[in-house]
Amino acid sequence: MEKVTIIGGGNGAFAAAADLTLRGSQVTLFELPQFAAGLADVIEQGGIEMEAFPGNGLEGGFAKLHKITTNIEEALQESDIVFVIVPSYSMKTIASLCAHHLRDGQIVALCPANFGGSLYFHQILEQSGNPAKVWFAEFSCMMYACRKKTPSSVWVRGYKHGLGVAFFPSQGSEPAFQRLQSLYPYITPYNNVIETGLSNINTTLHTSLMLLNAACIDNKEDRLFYRECVTAPSLDNLMDALNKERQSLNEIEGMNVPSLVQIIQSWYGHQGAKGDTVSELQHSLPHFAYSKMPTTMDYRYVTEDVPYGLIPTATFLQQLGFRNDVHTALANILCAVCGRNFYQDAYTMEELGIAGMDRAQVMSYLKTGIR
Repeated sequence: MEKVTIIGGGNGAFAAAADLTLRGSQVTLFELPQFAAGLADVIEQGGIEMEAFPGNGLEGGFAKLHKITTNIEEALQESDIVFVIVPSYSMKTIASLCAHHLRDGQIVALCPANFGGSLYFHQILEQSGNPAKVWFAEFSCMMYACRKKTPSSVWVRGYKHGLGVAFFPSQGSEPAFQRLQSLYPYITPYNNVIETGLSNINTTLHTSLMLLNAACIDNKEDRLFYRECVTAPSLDNLMDALNKERQSLNEIEGMNVPSLVQIIQSWYGHQGAKGDTVSELQHSLPHFAYSKMPTTMDYRYVTEDVPYGLIPTATFLQQLGFRNDVHTALANILCAVCGRNFYQDAYTMEELGIAGMDRAQVMSYLKTGIR
């Protein structure tokens, strides 16, 4: 039985805590003290009720958690595997909070990391003076498509297969991967954390859909986000252009960034995904018939995916000499549409510890963790 800590109190954290408990792990759930009120019902009941959408391969039920705490030292002492399932704008807070308490051999899995989350976490650990050798894992996206139904229950519609997982550093990480695979049997090893960062389709799909449907969002129309908002050929053309830029990195030896279509097919083929374009795949999935379009542009599909996905991806592409025109244009237009400078919040290459590195230096650092 693995001892696991889940950091977070949102949809994904609830799903992971419940699912892993129901499948036999000892789970501790941690939330920041300022958000503890959101766990009042979970504390009162001692756990989380999970409902699973038919056909996703999971079993629902009531999951009695081992412990619920707002003490980070206690939470990290409990477990050898830590899943950080929080919005990317909280990652800096969580990294600083954890840094002094991590220990040798612990696995810290960021679900997801968006672009560069593990590199940032590693930087904070180094700056803290903690000499612990920690395995930082990145999941290319959150494992579940889910929503809370009540303050103590969660509905899991989708469960991803073939989800890419990579480690920083990647060298010697096979045993750590096997431990994660004992919890999530359908994960797939990726070469490095750039591949996982570029394989979170939220970076491209969410941002594209939000821009292409901005008028409908402003009008607060009642639409299905992954059905009625997904149109061909406009969305497919934009996704193809973004995909061409991200896959240009495959010119580098040792880099294998899958296409956006391949990613969706892998994740949801077992739940009925069919098609050769993003729009065909999205329209084919039964569990996307329940996802409503946001009714404001001030939503995490923009406020999270632009600064922590789109912008650092564009910056990284430029640093290594690749075209980034479409990524940059999409980010800049969303800044203008939203009246916000998302660049102020975005990860910089300096924060990720890779500023000024050329292609060979980046690949070496991803492998060894040594500059």
